[in-house]
Amino acid sequence: MHTVYLDQNHWIALAQAVKRPKDYPALQSLPGRIRAEVDAGRLRLPLTFTNIYETHKINDPERRGDLAMVQAFLSRGTVFRGRRRRREQEIAQVIASLLQLPLNPPENDWFLSSVFFEGAAEWDVVGQETTISERAVESIRSRPAECLYEYLVGTTDAVRTESVKQFSAGSERLRAMVEERRQKHAAETPAMRRKIYSALMMIDDVALILKIANDVGASWKQVKDIGSSNAHRIMNEVPTYYVEREIAVRLEAQNRPIEENDFRDMQAFCAVVPYADLVVGENQFVNLARQAGLDKKYNTRLATNLSALNEALDGWIE
Repeated sequence: MHTVYLDQNHWIALAQAVKRPKDYPALQSLPGRIRAEVDAGRLRLPLTFTNIYETHKINDPERRGDLAMVQAFLSRGTVFRGRRRRREQEIAQVIASLLQLPLNPPENDWFLSSVFFEGAAEWDVVGQETTISERAVESIRSRPAECLYEYLVGTTDAVRTESVKQFSAGSERLRAMVEERRQKHAAETPAMRRKIYSALMMIDDVALILKIANDVGASWKQVKDIGSSNAHRIMNEVPTYYVEREIAVRLEAQNRPIEENDFRDMQAFCAVVPYADLVVGENQFVNLARQAGLDKKYNTRLATNLSALNEALDGWIE
């Protein structure tokens, strides 16, 4: 089973090739090849929150429906889990390894979910704050592709518009904070900015790290118990932290303002680069990931053209 992630623009290209195959001769055979490999259990194309959000915000019902159909059908409604669950599992594994503590291995494919909204937030957390019933979640698990499609095409315009408005408002608050920090540390060397970013992530999550440490049997009670060496290794060995830091340091070094799309692309790359066999993304983030050596660190092929998926399928099928 090979895992492939497609950036939104490449999903759009696939959907266009499905609808108008004669206009896309280079892609004519690709949707059929993907379907055959997915049906055979040799390939999966999970979505991320970024994919779902960007499809959800399309105002044209026909365009949204065409894209939603292809994404739901070929992904089978599977998503990469959101940051919270990935981070918890990754931190637990690293701490147990550092301290040689026993820890049951995670379930196979623990980083994937058949409940589409778990690309953003886990059910056991969402369920405490919303009226989504366990019965509804079980219904999604039993019909993941259909439920994802229904969500993407059936949500009212009023709800979609308000959702996008709230997400953009939150992104703008985050963007302002990032720009403030960026200006404050602009004169620092890349190495120092990397250390600062690591320290800030550790400060933000220290309570969570201490809780997870206690859950796996460590005796850490306060920050000093972690120690600088362990803190350093957590930042370097927890994939979600490492990918975010390495891309952020390079992204913020660019001579342009940070944009809302950058946050969504960052979120997607943190989720997929450590766990996918092939990531077909857009030029900027693929280049940043390559500069950081993430493809080599996680043995993940990075590409910017769908021809890479055709080539990969050739190799995998052989």
